[in-house]
Amino acid sequence: MKRILIALLCFVLLCIAWLLLPEGRRHATLVVLKGCSSESVTPPSLPLFDKGEAALSGGDAATALACVEQGKREARDSDEYYRYDVLLAKYYFSAMKADSFMQCNRRLGQYLSGHQGESAMQRLLQVEYEMQLGAYEAKMVGRMDSALNHDLEALRLVDELGFDTSNRLVLLTNIADAYKQLGRYDEGVRYFRKAMELGDSLGMSDATRINVNIGIASAYAAMGDFDQSSIWWERARQLKPRMQRQELFQYLNNRGNDYYLQEKYQESLQCFLELDSMIARDPSMLWEKMYGHCNLSDVYIKLGQQEKARPLIDETERFFTQERQLLPLYYLTTQRIDLALIDGNLMLARQLVEQNPTPQWMIPEQRLLRERVLLKLYRQTANWQKYAQALQTVNQLQGAITDVNTRMRFQTALTQYEHEKQMLDKQRQLEEKELSFRWALSLFVASAIVIVLLLVIIMMKQRERKLEARNMRNRITGLRMETVRNRITPHFISNALTAEMLAQMDGKEVDLDPLVQLLHRGIELTGTEQTTLADELEFISFYCGIESRSIGPDFKYEARLAPNVDADHVLLPSMSVQILVENALKHGLKARPAQPGQQRSVMVRATRRDRGTLVEVIDNGVGLPEDRQIRERTGLKVVRQTIVMLNEQHEAEAHAAGDDNLMSYALENRTDGVQGCRGWIYLPDDFDYTLKTNNHGD
Repeated sequence: MKRILIALLCFVLLCIAWLLLPEGRRHATLVVLKGCSSESVTPPSLPLFDKGEAALSGGDAATALACVEQGKREARDSDEYYRYDVLLAKYYFSAMKADSFMQCNRRLGQYLSGHQGESAMQRLLQVEYEMQLGAYEAKMVGRMDSALNHDLEALRLVDELGFDTSNRLVLLTNIADAYKQLGRYDEGVRYFRKAMELGDSLGMSDATRINVNIGIASAYAAMGDFDQSSIWWERARQLKPRMQRQELFQYLNNRGNDYYLQEKYQESLQCFLELDSMIARDPSMLWEKMYGHCNLSDVYIKLGQQEKARPLIDETERFFTQERQLLPLYYLTTQRIDLALIDGNLMLARQLVEQNPTPQWMIPEQRLLRERVLLKLYRQTANWQKYAQALQTVNQLQGAITDVNTRMRFQTALTQYEHEKQMLDKQRQLEEKELSFRWALSLFVASAIVIVLLLVIIMMKQRERKLEARNMRNRITGLRMETVRNRITPHFISNALTAEMLAQMDGKEVDLDPLVQLLHRGIELTGTEQTTLADELEFISFYCGIESRSIGPDFKYEARLAPNVDADHVLLPSMSVQILVENALKHGLKARPAQPGQQRSVMVRATRRDRGTLVEVIDNGVGLPEDRQIRERTGLKVVRQTIVMLNEQHEAEAHAAGDDNLMSYALENRTDGVQGCRGWIYLPDDFDYTLKTNNHGD
């Protein structure tokens, strides 16, 4: 019970220390905030939707469509059903199927018009509805002002609802890109920085970081601040090995535009050619291929390679006309006007200008390209009034960029000031937390020490219990061995006296000397756990001498020692070989009837084996039974238990030295063609044959 209380106390101390640490307090605050939130704020998770969205991101459209079909079938309510309609719309958007995309989105809008945020799922659907309209206006139509309005509304909903941080990050980058396209570069860079800060706090993915870096670089390039853009292009380039095809398209396309704005047309050409080579054989990126060809044809025109530009313009114009993509079509018309001027076809150039006026929503970047081409047209046609108007428009657009650049420098200085202020505030907060941190660290260290001490005490107690159990086994085995040795004395006294009485009755001379010697040696060996092979063989000799009178004159005992066996220096457990001999006589030879002309014999043989001595007891008795299990009698059981205990003791003491030379023992029938039994025991050199019961070591 005390140990449980101590463990609980240590656990409480660790929890207190963790909560006092700054990191622990931060996690605890998050837990409290979650606990105070309403359950309706966070929409339920749909694993099948997540699976389909991941498949769509990986280019696996088939799996995404299968998830849509299964999800609609298994939808538990209308909210879940339209959630999978959102996934279907994302599929149509990735495939650039504008009509199907808008059809899905209209269905979603009609559903939401009758359900004003009644559940968390409906509020999430409202966010995604606005995001999809923004994506449609930006990429499929090119109306960046409408795209910006939808994205700002979606961001407002996300901030109001307080969930779905992943959508917040996407919206920040979309809004930043929309501001950039509209020529409001200061706002664009500001939102890109917001996205970067949010992404850093969340551990944004490589794809998001790549897009943010590209967005900031292209915004600086559009403003003409190529020193700043090169810094962000380098950051994006370092991530190039991790870019997927979509990220590579964004990187190469925008990097090519950066070189184009610097009038480095050869470098721009290399980017667009690398882009074209990458996606040439990918049918899933047909839109990206055509968009890249729009830029590539313009670069060819600037390099004076008009014949390479014409087929590209024809190809892309057909594609974007079919897809009703207004922004690239406007860009292609600008290129056709430029080609007509190069060819000297002023009538065609004027006709293209009249038939394709600049819409109010057109992005400044494209308007500037068109106005520069118009300057060439009006100069060649000597229409100086319109030339002056076009020149004024160009100056206004470029002046707006210059003005934005000035504001950006101020914004950079302001951002630097805010950053330094935040650093000072953080420094002050760190100083205020320093004292609590020290207390927390002290409590943590103290708790760790208490736990370590408790573990040490528990381990010591377990070690003591193991040691006591082993000592008890050793004592029990030792007592059993001693009992076996003690029982020999009355047994032999009885046998010896009976034999002498029978001899006296037959008129023979009485000889009690073997009995006296046996008793004398038995008393010496009774209290001895370890003896030499020489003493053991001497005792066995007396023992066999007495037993021979009860067995008969045909009994023969023999001891054979190999020349390299020194019996005075070979140690073994006391009476272990004698028990094998006793077993051979009692259960082997006495069970065999005497036969004329044949001897009943037992032999003790000692030879060297590896790093020890092999002692064998071989008889020609009845042998072991073949048709039933051998019944291990008391003496043999004690021998086996003694060997097991001695081996365990030796392994524990010799573990560090890696000594694996252990005792072994067996009892088996002879295999040399003679009936009988063979028992043996292997005695390793440098082995302690005494059972220890000390308290030192496990």
